[in-house]
Amino acid sequence: MIRLNRTVGICLLGILFSFISGSQCWAWGKTGHRAVAEIAYQHLNPEAKLKIADILGDNYFPLYANWADDIRSDKNNPLSEAHHYSNMPLEVNYEDSKQSTDDVFNLLKRMIDQLDNINASKVEKAVAIKFIIHLVGDMHQPMHLGLADDLGGNLIPVKWFGKETNLHKLWDEDLIDYSRLSYTELARFAGTPYEAELNDMLNKSVVQWIDETHEQTRLIYANLDNKEYEYAYYSQFIPVVYLQIQRAGFRLANLLNLLLR
Repeated sequence: MIRLNRTVGICLLGILFSFISGSQCWAWGKTGHRAVAEIAYQHLNPEAKLKIADILGDNYFPLYANWADDIRSDKNNPLSEAHHYSNMPLEVNYEDSKQSTDDVFNLLKRMIDQLDNINASKVEKAVAIKFIIHLVGDMHQPMHLGLADDLGGNLIPVKWFGKETNLHKLWDEDLIDYSRLSYTELARFAGTPYEAELNDMLNKSVVQWIDETHEQTRLIYANLDNKEYEYAYYSQFIPVVYLQIQRAGFRLANLLNLLLR
């Protein structure tokens, strides 16, 4: 099992990930990803910040939070088609879901290995950091662990305050956009866990991150109702958005602090 200490963090080699099609690539929208990056930036240690600045030219994470999605427009880049999600039946955990090797878990593992490779160039390490920033956020978005049949909710039409959207976009952008928060405000609203909660959060393996997020996925599918959502849905699920962004931000900082010490 992968845990976030230096040894196991680098040994992320040991666990598995998976995805199906590029239409499920977007997670949290730009604001959500920047909020995750903002939380992580605030909790990077000085040594990690120095190393990241040397590799990237700047250590302010929100600058790079959406790079892994932005490169999808460059079809000559082999990473433009990389999968940022895993399709999982609702009733199973990750390890029992018979994933292929082309998914968010294995992509994150690959990028961690690339960052930790002493023979990797600075350019390769920069790509790895940018992907790690993004993918940790992706695996905390519940609809990135949705069903293959509906492309993680992309094929489930819903209404949001009377406007046509779909379940995946609702969770990527609509819930966050309705809050009218900037990414720095969203990072603040996500809050800080108590010490015991933080310890538990950081001691979970990456597979446990996925299974924990997938519990929220089950809750979302169980509350489809009439698919016309307004204030009640927002009140029910915006705390889940805050919690998942908080978890992603603190875990991202901890992972990079360990890898770059």
